[in-house]
This record gives sequence, structure tokens and C-alpha cells, in this order.
Amino acid sequence: MLNYIRAEFYKVLHRPYTYITLAVLLALEGLFASMFAFHNAHSLVTPFGGAILPIVELGTIGFCVCLLTGDIVFAAQYKNSTLKNEVSFGLSRARIYLGKLITQTLLSIVYLVVMMAFFLGLCAVILPMEGGAGFYSPGEALTIVGYFLAAGLPLWVGAQAAMCMCLFLTNGEMSSSFLYAGLVFVLDNVLQIMGLLVRGRAGDVLLKICQSFPRPMLDGAKAVVGDWGYLGKAWTVGVFWLVACTAFGLYCFHKKEIK
Repeated sequence: MLNYIRAEFYKVLHRPYTYITLAVLLALEGLFASMFAFHNAHSLVTPFGGAILPIVELGTIGFCVCLLTGDIVFAAQYKNSTLKNEVSFGLSRARIYLGKLITQTLLSIVYLVVMMAFFLGLCAVILPMEGGAGFYSPGEALTIVGYFLAAGLPLWVGAQAAMCMCLFLTNGEMSSSFLYAGLVFVLDNVLQIMGLLVRGRAGDVLLKICQSFPRPMLDGAKAVVGDWGYLGKAWTVGVFWLVACTAFGLYCFHKKEIK
């Protein structure tokens, strides 16, 4: 397994796609931070603590990055017939599936660390650390962001498992992307609407289920900073999605005929 993961990382690190994607994400972060610097030069000052708090409002980007890293690692293997070659070579399907999932997850974590370090470091350099009344201190702001990231990490990992499952279930990059988007961004809204329309216990169950999806859980984290019970629930939901999606994806991949 370790050799397979190393081989996957070797391919990832030698693909321009990997670095272009990261460069675009960092450029967008740089543009976002420069907007605060420009605003500070012409109007009221926004300090470091005020500039980094929007991180908690942009958590959905993490789910989009999972889509990108999944595509980077999987590299259209059904289309290029390379997945069939791996199976024919004698590699077990479990090793192939889990190796790609682990590689996708590690790549996403690397992206997360680099992006957060870049944005926080840039804001610390170009923005004042202290501001006027109404702004959080640097320590308070970092505590809020840290809690949000701690709650978001397992949810993003669970979403990465969902993306990996979609890539193995479908034969096209577009279809896997649409399936992932429907599962992560749409299905919880559908269940919520159904829960509001259906009366009685069934409606209550549907509303409770929709709150156990990664995106609603992440949205709720920004309102309960410091709640360790909610943090534990977020990790429980993330682990559930990781296990459920991996188990279902592995089962379907074992049954699937690769052409």
C-alpha cells in the first residue's frame, strides 16, 4: 500500500495541473487580502483579526477543493484505460481504491495547510495587527478560525471520500463531478424541503438527517465556537461519511466491470 501511495504522489507531483490549481487558489487569496490593504489605504482600517474572520464564511470552498484534488489524483483513468492496466497488473482493487483515497486526502490537507499559512501570513504582513473598537484581537480571531478548521477538517475528509466514491462509480469526469455536487451541495436541501413539507415523525427524521450532512454541519460550526460537543459531533459526522462512502465505493468497485 505504501509503495502504491508513493507512486500516486509521484504522478501527482509531476503533473502541472497540481501546481496550476494551487497557484490559482493562492492568487485568489492574495487578491482577497489585497482588497483589505486597498480599503485600509482609502477608508477605515480593517486589522488582521477582521480580515481573517471571513475564512469561516468561505468553508464551502473546501468542498470544492475536494473535487479538484480528486480529479488531480484520479486523472481520468477510466477514459485513459489506465485503471484497467492497474487491475490487470495484479493490484488488488482495495489497494487501488484506498491508495487513491489516501492520496487525495493527503493532497487536500497539503493544500489546506499551504493556503491557510499563505493567507494568514500575508494578512499578518500587510495589515495592522490591532484595530479600533469592534474588531477581534489577533488571538481571538485565530481561536475562532482554529475552531472552525478543527470542525471542518473531518467534514472535508468525509466529502473527499464522497468524491473518491463518485470517481470510481462513474466513467466520466463530468458525471462524477455532477454526482458529487448533487450529493454534497443539493441532497441536504432536498431532504430539508421534504422534511418541511411532510408532517409528523417522518418529517422530523428527514430534518434531522439533513443536518448530518457535511455542509450544514460546517455552516453551523461558525455559530458555536468553543462548543466541544459540537466539535465532537462534526468529527462523528465526518468519520461516518468517510466510512460509509468508502465502504459503498469499495463494494461497487469490486463489482464493476472495467473496460
